[in-house]
Amino acid sequence: MAEIPITNAPPPAPMAGAPEGTRAACCTGRGLAFKLSALGLVVVSALAGTGLARWLRPPEAKEGPAERASAGARPKGPFAGWPKPDLVLVFTGQQNGYVLPCGCSKPQVGGLERRYNFLQTLKKKGWAYVAADLGDVPQKRGPVSLPNLQGVIKYRYSLASLKEMGYTAQGLGENEANLSFFKVLGEWALNDEPKAVAANLIDADTNFPEQVFAWRLGKAQGKSPIKVGVTAVVGPSVAGKIKALARDDKSMRFSPSAAALNKALAEMNGKVDLRVLLYQGPTHDAKRVPKEAVLCAQRYPQFSVVMALSEEDEPPGHPVEVIDPRTKAKSLVVSVGRKGKFVGVVGVYRTGNADRPFDLRYELVEMTEDYLTAKADEKGHPISALMEDYTKELKRDNYLAQYGQVPHLSQAMAPVKGAGGKVLVGPNGEDRPTFMGSEACKKCHKRAYQKWEKSGHAHAYQTLVDAKRPSLRQHDPECIVCHTVGFGYAGGFKGAEVTEKLKNVGCESCHGPGSIHYANSNDEEWRKRMSPWRQLPVAKRENAMDQMCQKCHDIDNDVTWINGGFKRKWPKVAH
Repeated sequence: MAEIPITNAPPPAPMAGAPEGTRAACCTGRGLAFKLSALGLVVVSALAGTGLARWLRPPEAKEGPAERASAGARPKGPFAGWPKPDLVLVFTGQQNGYVLPCGCSKPQVGGLERRYNFLQTLKKKGWAYVAADLGDVPQKRGPVSLPNLQGVIKYRYSLASLKEMGYTAQGLGENEANLSFFKVLGEWALNDEPKAVAANLIDADTNFPEQVFAWRLGKAQGKSPIKVGVTAVVGPSVAGKIKALARDDKSMRFSPSAAALNKALAEMNGKVDLRVLLYQGPTHDAKRVPKEAVLCAQRYPQFSVVMALSEEDEPPGHPVEVIDPRTKAKSLVVSVGRKGKFVGVVGVYRTGNADRPFDLRYELVEMTEDYLTAKADEKGHPISALMEDYTKELKRDNYLAQYGQVPHLSQAMAPVKGAGGKVLVGPNGEDRPTFMGSEACKKCHKRAYQKWEKSGHAHAYQTLVDAKRPSLRQHDPECIVCHTVGFGYAGGFKGAEVTEKLKNVGCESCHGPGSIHYANSNDEEWRKRMSPWRQLPVAKRENAMDQMCQKCHDIDNDVTWINGGFKRKWPKVAH
C-alpha cells in the first residue's frame, strides 16, 4: 500500500542506495498444544522455546573450540575518519522485547545495557546527541510461545532505560497496539521523557491528553547549536494492521499522513533547524520497489532523516539516500533492524549553505561485546539496576503462578487401550500422562540417565539461581520455561518448592509427560508417542530433532548452532 499522495509537496526525487537482504523471525502462539510436523514430531516442554534467553543474560557460558572459532575477530571501532559532528542523531527501534542478550553463547549482540554504554562513549568524545526510537519496543507475543503476560512490565522497564539514556521521543507501532495504547501509555507516558509521538493518531488530544504528541523538540545530551524537531506517523500498511488488531477500539485509528505532516511541519517552522521523521512503514516491497517511507522522504525533503521499519534482524549498513532535485540536499532513510542489535547514528555537520544547510554521515553500529560494562563501572550501573528491579518485581508478584497450564499434546491425544481393550493408566490411575521427573526414568534407562546427568541440561535450573546482574532469574517465567520440565503444561513445573523434581531440562522436556509409559513400559503405542523420531529414516530423524532443539538453541541464544550445530552438539547428549 503506497503512501497517500502529498498535494503540497515537491515531486519525487531520485534515489540512491537500497537495503539488501531480508531475514524475518517471529514466535508462534500457544494453543492447546504445539503443532505436529507431518512426521509426527512432538515439540514439548522446556526445550520448546527460547525463554528468558531471548532477553536476559544467564551466567557466562564456557566456550569450547567450536564456539571460539565461530566468534571471529572483534569489529573495529565506529566513526573512523569522522570529524567532530555539530550534533549526532541516534536511532533505534523494533526492540521486540529483547532487553538484554542471554550470554549462553558468544558472541551475542544487542541489549539496553550495551546501548547505554555505547552512548556513554559518545559523551566521552564530547559529541552531543539526540536519541529517538521508532517504536515496537515491546514484544508482540511471549517468547517460547508463552502468553504475553510480561509484555507490559518489560515495556515499562525498557522505557525507564530509554529515559536513562536521554531519549527524546518514541513512536507507536503494531506491538504497542497489540498490548493496547491505553496499557502501554498508562505505564509510562506521564513519567517524563521519552514522550510518545504520533502525529496522525486520530483524537490523540482527547483520548491521550499529555501522553501523545504530534512532535517534540529534541532534548540534546550535550551542547549543540542545532535544534531538532522529531515527529512520527504510522503509515497505511501498519495502520491497517493496527485497525485489525484494535477492532472496535477507535482510540487506535490513524488518519492519512499528509495532513498530519503538513501540520507538524507548520508548527516546527521557525522553532527547529533540522527535522526528523519516525515512519512506521516499510522502505521497499519484496521486489525492492520503493514503498511508503521512501516515497514520503521524496515528497517531504524537509526531513533530513526518515527512520523506517526493517524486515531483517541485521539491516544494511548504508541508508537509502534521497536527493532533492532543486537544492541537491540529501535526506537519509534509515532502518536499524530488529531486536535491538544495532543503533543507527547520523552525524550532522553545518555547511553554512541556506539551500543545503547540513552534511550528513551515517554509521550502523552493532551492539557487540565491545560495549559490555567494564568491571569498574558495574557498581551503580543504571540499566543493570533496572534489570535487577525487574526480576525483584517478578518474584514479588509471583509471576510464575500467573501463567496457566494447558494440556500437553500427549495429554490431549486419545487414551491408549491395552490388551482386552482396557485403557492404560499411570501409577495413580490417570489415563492422561503427567510429568514425573527424570529420576523416574533412571530405572529402565540407566545409560541414558547417566549421559543426561553429566550434561549441561541436568544443571539448567541452577544456572538461573547462580546468575548475577541481574539475579533472581529463577523467578522469571520467560527464562524458567527453558530451564525446567513442562512449565506452562498441566502437571508441569510451577516452582522449585512445589515441583522440585521438574527442575532442569530433563527427559520429559523432549519426550513429553511419561507417567503412563512408566507404568506400561512395554506398550508399543506409548513407546512411539514418547519417541516419535525413532520411526524416521536417519536423515529425517536428525532434521526433526534439530528443529526441536532450535526452539531453545535459536540463532540469538546459541550463535554456535549454525553450520551443522546439531551434528556437532548432539554427541554431548546422545542416548
